[in-house]
Amino acid sequence: MGLQNCEICKSQFKWSKIYKSLCAAYRPIQCSQCELNHRITFSSRILLALLTVLPIMIFGSYFLNKWSLSISYIALIMIIYGMFLSVFFPYLVKYSSDN
Repeated sequence: MGLQNCEICKSQFKWSKIYKSLCAAYRPIQCSQCELNHRITFSSRILLALLTVLPIMIFGSYFLNKWSLSISYIALIMIIYGMFLSVFFPYLVKYSSDN
């Protein structure tokens, strides 16, 4: 588990560059050294979707039934959870070159 490297020159992408790419609907990343474009893999997209949606559904349902919290509190908890989890996404995703 670490930040992705360029497939050609092996320079490591910056966390902020990967995070911005994820926030901008999986925009391709260009290597700052060799200028090769990299796109997020389909399996990484699926992984991020599952890590975001499934826990929110499971914990949201749990909080709603067990603690009898209002929907607005549950939504706030899930948004905070999503923001916390998104900090780790750049370490989990994989990119492949456009070649």
